[in-house]
Amino acid sequence: MTDANDQFTQRLCFNVYATNRAFGRFYQATISDTGLTYPKFVILNTLKDAGPLAISDLSTRAGVEPNTLSPLLKKMAGFGVLTRERDAKDERRVVISLTQKGLQLLQRADAVVQEGFAELDLDFKQCMQAVRFLEDVRARLEKADPPKLRVDDITG
Repeated sequence: MTDANDQFTQRLCFNVYATNRAFGRFYQATISDTGLTYPKFVILNTLKDAGPLAISDLSTRAGVEPNTLSPLLKKMAGFGVLTRERDAKDERRVVISLTQKGLQLLQRADAVVQEGFAELDLDFKQCMQAVRFLEDVRARLEKADPPKLRVDDITG
């Protein structure tokens, strides 16, 4: 890899990282008064789009690790925005469903988020290009088997 490629890769990684943090602050500012966090917002949107899901399916679709998801779901069920019920056919499975309260909260949160995005004055076509690019990068990263630096590889 050339120095120019290395610098490009580092800039890409840094900008994705910094943009992720900026998105977190943006969502925190727009929806935090509701008790939502960005991961909770993603969970509610996933349930709205997919319907009731087993925890493992919700984890995969929402991109939230199961060990992170379980405590969030318990808190969210306590707020009444979703339900957690054992599957009647397989009691080992817990099915998560969006409640009417959760749907109403999500609709209001979506409206505020969209209002905030409108103020950013982003070009729709450029945003869609960025989304496709990032989806491609993410897919490649998820398939990658990167080389690993080992302490034994470091001399001195």
